Amino acid sequence: MATTEQLSEPLTEVLIPFFPNDVALNILARVPRQYHPVLSAVSKPIRSAVFSPHFFAVRSLLNATESILYLQVGSMCHSHDHWFAVHRNPNPIHNNLLQLAPVPRIPTETGIRGSAYAAVGPKIYVLGGCTDSEGDEPSSEVWVLDCRSHTWERGPSMRFPRYNAEAIAVDGEVYVVGGFPAMPWVEVLDPTVGRWEAIPIPSPSPDTTEAYFYALELVDGKISFMFLGNEDDKQFRLDPTTKTWEVLLDDKPYKRGICVVDGVSYRLLHGMKFERFDKRVGMWKELKHVEQGKPKYLWGPKLLNLKGRLVMVFEEVTNDSEMGNKIGLWSVEINLLVGFVVSTGELLQDEVL
Repeated sequence: MATTEQLSEPLTEVLIPFFPNDVALNILARVPRQYHPVLSAVSKPIRSAVFSPHFFAVRSLLNATESILYLQVGSMCHSHDHWFAVHRNPNPIHNNLLQLAPVPRIPTETGIRGSAYAAVGPKIYVLGGCTDSEGDEPSSEVWVLDCRSHTWERGPSMRFPRYNAEAIAVDGEVYVVGGFPAMPWVEVLDPTVGRWEAIPIPSPSPDTTEAYFYALELVDGKISFMFLGNEDDKQFRLDPTTKTWEVLLDDKPYKRGICVVDGVSYRLLHGMKFERFDKRVGMWKELKHVEQGKPKYLWGPKLLNLKGRLVMVFEEVTNDSEMGNKIGLWSVEINLLVGFVVSTGELLQDEVL
């Protein structure tokens, strides 16, 4: 909610000629986020206004705020990751489903790899990882992206360094799980007080020296995640309220992420099979008849919820003697009734150096 101080900040430059700035700001604040990159290109005063706290305070008062998807693209050939705000293209050209608006990268001299990510309100937390200058040593640093102004700030460092961890936000708190080194298992951040706390692990505890965690999701208010080790693959569930554990065996350990659309969880299994979580029986069930139109080659697929539509983003690597090696990022929309939309849209193409 906007504060009196935020709303009293003056806008010194004229936004729209012949309109008072308060009227112009109320007009601009009603424009959907997918058109903000266009607004930013109109003039410097409008660009400054669009990325100001004052602008988003007005949007909040007008109940015009939106949930926006953000995409982080990394490559072993580039030191820095690239960040984009993702919008559904209102007028797809050449079947491009998505529209990408670049976001400034994390302000570090070297890139950060293997971080975990979680979103709380308008902020995205980038947790740990390792940088090129640290020789792959795990980091406890936290960076926070304010999605309203697309600015970065440092967050409270974790108690323990880790990379290739998993993270999830529950009730305004950030939980980070596993990674390397694998101990301790879980710690939680309360952003309102800016302090991390470690959560005790289950007892008896399996050997985690050669293990990792992945595939976090929220099931019936409990954080569910996988543990892969030398013994049986297990599924753990943590109750955030009581900090108690459940341990279950899992017969399908290899999953490719969780996506929730209209309150229903979907996930990918090895072989590109889709599953849907049936809350009535508390089990995952395979989705049938969604193979039509599926792309032949997929690499690193990721399920996304884009404005209530189930969309998959994946990579394609080509080796063209004339154009050089390329990494293409593509999207495809999944119709749960008739299968994949046949046409795909190329989002990004980046030369591999």
